[in-house]
Amino acid sequence: MKAGRYMYEVKIIEALNPTEAAQTSKGKLYGTRQTLRIGFSVAGSPLILGEFDDCVYFDSDGQVGTGRIKRRLPELQKFGRDMTMTVLLNLDSSSDNANTISLFREGTRLSKPFKLPENLVGNTLIPHICFRNVSVYVNFGPSPTKPLPFKCRMIQSAAEKDTEAVAAKAPKDGKYEVLFPIGFPDEGTFEWLDEFLEKNPGYVELSDRKLKEWALSSGLGIKSGGSNDKPSFNYGIPSMDNYSLQRIVSAVAPLSARNYVIMEVKSNLIKSERAAALKRFNPNTFKRVARVVMGEPKEAFKKKVLTKFLKTKQEKVTAEWHKKKNKQLQEKRLAEKKKEADEKRKKLLEEAAKKKAEAEAAKKAEEKKDEGEKKDEAMKDADPKEEDKKEEKTEEPTEEKKEETPMEDLGEEPPEAELTEEEKNMCFLPKVGAGDLTESVLSSSFAHFSLPDKEEGFDDIKYEWQPQAKASEYLRTWVLGKKATTRIDNLTPSQYFKEKLAAWTKQKLDWEAKQQSFKAAGKKKDNKQQGAIDLFAVENINDTGGGEPLYANFEAQDWALLQLRYELHLLLDAFKHDVNDPDRENIPEAHFPFYYSKYYAKPLNPKMFTLDSIPAMVELVKDTAIIDEEKKLLASALSDVDSLDIFVKLSEEGRRERKRRLDAGDETARLKYVPPAAPPKVAAPKPAAPKPAASPAAPKAEASPKAATAAPKAATPAPKAATAAPKAAGEVAKGTAQVAKGNDKGWNNAKGGSKGDGGQNWKGNSQGWKGDGGQSWKGGGGGGGWQADNK
Repeated sequence: MKAGRYMYEVKIIEALNPTEAAQTSKGKLYGTRQTLRIGFSVAGSPLILGEFDDCVYFDSDGQVGTGRIKRRLPELQKFGRDMTMTVLLNLDSSSDNANTISLFREGTRLSKPFKLPENLVGNTLIPHICFRNVSVYVNFGPSPTKPLPFKCRMIQSAAEKDTEAVAAKAPKDGKYEVLFPIGFPDEGTFEWLDEFLEKNPGYVELSDRKLKEWALSSGLGIKSGGSNDKPSFNYGIPSMDNYSLQRIVSAVAPLSARNYVIMEVKSNLIKSERAAALKRFNPNTFKRVARVVMGEPKEAFKKKVLTKFLKTKQEKVTAEWHKKKNKQLQEKRLAEKKKEADEKRKKLLEEAAKKKAEAEAAKKAEEKKDEGEKKDEAMKDADPKEEDKKEEKTEEPTEEKKEETPMEDLGEEPPEAELTEEEKNMCFLPKVGAGDLTESVLSSSFAHFSLPDKEEGFDDIKYEWQPQAKASEYLRTWVLGKKATTRIDNLTPSQYFKEKLAAWTKQKLDWEAKQQSFKAAGKKKDNKQQGAIDLFAVENINDTGGGEPLYANFEAQDWALLQLRYELHLLLDAFKHDVNDPDRENIPEAHFPFYYSKYYAKPLNPKMFTLDSIPAMVELVKDTAIIDEEKKLLASALSDVDSLDIFVKLSEEGRRERKRRLDAGDETARLKYVPPAAPPKVAAPKPAAPKPAASPAAPKAEASPKAATAAPKAATPAPKAATAAPKAAGEVAKGTAQVAKGNDKGWNNAKGGSKGDGGQNWKGNSQGWKGDGGQSWKGGGGGGGWQADNK
């Protein structure tokens, strides 16, 4: 509408009351739960009235809005269900109420004509309606359901001269465009998008960021947390928090033909996820385009980044200046108040001293009068110096004035912020909060980042900042840099690792057992013969001659170093196998303790060798693993390992070298080993002594009459303790089978073992019944029944 006077009608026919938002205080909506806004805006405006400047409207709360500002008029009232509301726009230049908007209810005026804001005067306006949790009926004509007191045509009956017909713009090549921005996290992706949308307002952004903006416009408030790519949706509303909204938008958007921007930082960088998104958009309706935003940006973009950063920096400087200024003003006011209080105090003290002096003078005058000449003579004979001293004593001490520290001159205006040389070379804004991606998401996905390819289904691929070759090289360098500094938090030990560790543990136990057997046999060690052996030529480390194993002289520290050698070797081998990435064959030094703990479920502890650092600990086994000082990587010092014997040979070589140096008087070769403390043994709790139903039953089951007769006298409390079991567990005697083994006899129920219905074993106490002949009775566990123990 560009001229004339026209109206349209709206009526709420259904008010919806969603129950999920009412179930929790987190889901409480801000403002009214049912909202209707009716008015006018310019062409191309956003969907929600009140979220942009070029609009005017009335809402169901009884307010009028101009742009982003709402106000309440005295004559306006709230309106709701089954009320026919009429909005009248008067653009008739000959009318006294030209360029106004009015609201009517059931044909009766609710508001005086309200002036249109200046930015709307002279523009072509279109009807605009937005609502929440209501169903509405809209009537554009030709006839009103509730006529006004005067004649006014409806919008559908508008004269051609008063309207402007704008044909829908047909897309290029008959297809709408769906755009996929592809850029690195925290490297200007969202800034590029904001600039693009500012230049191309006809595109609709589809992203979690945009959904949160819509939620805020709908009254759900601001929710913090998450990242820019995947912000937190902790509204307390199931359909919001379980990402149902994202799934609905994903399903509905391809059905509505318009230009879209799919803003997904992580998904747009991963080939499989790009392909899945592309499949949703019909190639007959949409042209699918990738915009690669990688590498060094153009100068125009850099300039905007620096301008934005300088503005942010200036805001911080200004805020800090105001803070200091306010502090100075506060200190100045306090100082003035203190000075004023001190002056009042001083004045009061002076007045008090004056009154005191006058009183004392009057008193002295009275005393002089009473004492007469004697007093006068005494005063004449008094030493004048003593009188001066008295007067000096009565004088009050003067207060020393403290020098006031001059305040910093902050000036009348805040200082101008300036960029440092380092900041002037910035290409992107600094990361704020979690940034575009959280650390966990980035560490688990960046290895799969790739550039788009037409084979994926793209109709066009455009490189915004750098050509494809440079962008590809930038991607490769970026990923390698991330691999060197990013930990794989979701890495878990594979079956490959578990099998190798189990085989090693079994083999090491076998070697330790053979060493003990050799020592127990009392055979002498032939140190001269062992010293002459070429360690790496030994074929059988379990017998180097005369049954002596190569590890015969191993002590606790040697076994510990042997274990450390294999653990580091297996860690590197399993890491390479599990990660399966040619760019990650070694472990970064900074992540070494994390992966060691991840695989072995224990911390890496250099203090067991009385060392302070992990590199010093690795140095003890440098024949197996080394830390590359230049690349800061833990790498293997072994090429191929065909047999576990190599670790024994390396450990024996190290032992001999330490012994040789110690024999030569080099005490620095002495290894100070502190064995790890054994875990404390937790005594198993003693079970409550069960009470058998029939205490004589146990002695009768024993074949030896002598032991049976002696038992009751030795331990009469035992049967009493045992009588509780049948009552709690269900009468052991009810078991269906009896088991007799030698002199032992017990009771089993159908489930086997000496158990009652409740699954409890029937056990005697720990001492059993002792007879005079030195025999003891013990309660048997499982199917052991009562058992004689010839002690």
